[in-house]
Amino acid sequence: MKYRADVDGLRALAVLPVIAYHMGIGGIPGGFTGVDIFFVISGYLICGIIYQGGMTNTFSYLEFYKRRCLRILPPLFVVLLSTLIFGYYHLLPAQFSDLSNSSLATLLFSSNIFFWKTTGYFAGPAELKPLLHTWSLAVEEQFYIVMPVVLLFVVRRFRQHTSRVMLLIIAASLLLSIYAVTRKPTFTFYLLPTRAWELALGGLIAVAGLEAKLAKLSQGVKHLMSLTGLALILIGFLWLTTEKPFPAWNALWPCLGSFLIILAGERAMVSRLLSLKPVVYIGMISYCLYLWHWPIIVYSRMFFNLAPGIRELTIVGLTLGLAVASRYLIEIPFRYRLSGFSPSRIVTASVVGLVLMASGSLYKGHLSNNAGQFSSEALMLAQYSQYKEMPDFDYQYRPGRCFVDGKSQEDKPFDRDYCLKTSATAKNYVVIGDSHAAHLWRALSLAAGDGINVIQATSAGCKPLYRQSLHNPCTELVDYLYGNWIPSHHIDGVIISARWLPEDIAPLKATLAQLKSVSDNIIVLGPTIEYTEALPDLLAYQTDGRKDLVAASIDHSIKTTDVAMQQAVATEKIPYISIYSIICPHDVCRGLASDGHPLSNDYGHLTLSGAKDVAKEAVQVMRQDKFMP
Repeated sequence: MKYRADVDGLRALAVLPVIAYHMGIGGIPGGFTGVDIFFVISGYLICGIIYQGGMTNTFSYLEFYKRRCLRILPPLFVVLLSTLIFGYYHLLPAQFSDLSNSSLATLLFSSNIFFWKTTGYFAGPAELKPLLHTWSLAVEEQFYIVMPVVLLFVVRRFRQHTSRVMLLIIAASLLLSIYAVTRKPTFTFYLLPTRAWELALGGLIAVAGLEAKLAKLSQGVKHLMSLTGLALILIGFLWLTTEKPFPAWNALWPCLGSFLIILAGERAMVSRLLSLKPVVYIGMISYCLYLWHWPIIVYSRMFFNLAPGIRELTIVGLTLGLAVASRYLIEIPFRYRLSGFSPSRIVTASVVGLVLMASGSLYKGHLSNNAGQFSSEALMLAQYSQYKEMPDFDYQYRPGRCFVDGKSQEDKPFDRDYCLKTSATAKNYVVIGDSHAAHLWRALSLAAGDGINVIQATSAGCKPLYRQSLHNPCTELVDYLYGNWIPSHHIDGVIISARWLPEDIAPLKATLAQLKSVSDNIIVLGPTIEYTEALPDLLAYQTDGRKDLVAASIDHSIKTTDVAMQQAVATEKIPYISIYSIICPHDVCRGLASDGHPLSNDYGHLTLSGAKDVAKEAVQVMRQDKFMP
């Protein structure tokens, strides 16, 4: 295919917002959609190569994969090796094991599947996984495996219908994405079937010959097309957030925008701007920028307590420096100087490299980790970051039955008959909310004693707010509780708890106003203290010498939210218990429960030990307020 400098410039427009978004720079809440621009570009280029080769009967699978190997693998190997070496000497054993697993998945072109399976409510903060960004590379690599087979088959058997087949792929994948985004959002975000339409949209330009067909359009129309495309991309950057369903229809903003810019041609107004040498240069190093930026951001958050401003400059400097070095020392030598070698030798060497790297990841991650550098006390604390594997987790939460996924249908439905069973001999209290209600349910039940039946109505990611605009398992449960179940049962008290955010305060007041019409005994539990990383890991690192790490990692916005909530709930004349004040008396926060175990198992979910300490004091307050006998 003919080289287009503006397409390289479009890569720059894709990668810079992604990096800025990941760095936490404000003003671009939809910066993550830069990845979708990459998908459209890759589809355009790859489908163009395959289609031209198929039409002229010159396509070679070995030559195709030789080019992909020389382009993708050398910088990827270096970034993976660097990330693993740093992690081996600094990460806790469980963290490094997870890193090695993600490295292995990356080498097997399946990290999107790995993160789909492992990124969940209790899997640890996704933003602290150094190789999380490789999910998008896996999607593209899977497309490179599937698309040559599909497109060549169509070109050779149904040549006249190639464009229709591409449109069919786009339509089917987009409709699947729209259907699944509210039912299986994690599947929809990570996997190829719901992302294929984005790559195929770019491919449609090449396969349907749209550039040639639109060549007769006036330059003014092409300018307008490119400006419209840029506007759509900017809307995606500025308007989209992680709270909106994605990809589905919301991915149309960056994808259609990229489609229009490419289609408008290299002489269109926006394309000329994208063809400026500094922009093109950023585009040429965009792959290396993308590879390096995320491990640097993650490790800087975990291990380097830099001042604001200095931190951002350090990340930008390291990312840019390593990307430029990778471009000239790795990418160019391998991609161009080895291009004369036969495809079979390059592909064979690549497979050998993949096997060796994968074997190293497996060995170091599971058979020879660096646990010996940590004390036994640190390792004991750190094991609580794997709390989901401990017996206490099931006992505390009752997952899959009374605590389910509220935002999708990937989990089992809430068991109403079992979980909402009332007692004829004891007083009935119900705990309603998300995981920050679920982590307290068992402890509240134990602290309340035999004469109190504490009922659990909890759903992950599910705010206990009345009449929400969304429709999913969470809203179905909450609406049922408030609209049907509580009015039709004798409930002695309603306990509302959640991971409260400032934007929840107004709808919570409205919910309380409605709820008072069906219950005269309500109490609200405030937000739990949160940390920037998993508390067990922070405690482990602090135990082995990183002083004051736990205190430095507290999210201080929780206290502000707690105070605002207390004032708002008071206006509704509803009692309020500050969980923050229980954990942080006089603003000194406890990291350990009374039995010496970590208070939380991740950023803010309480362990059973921590929940027992909190519930003991909370129930005392409830009894003082006459909420509970």
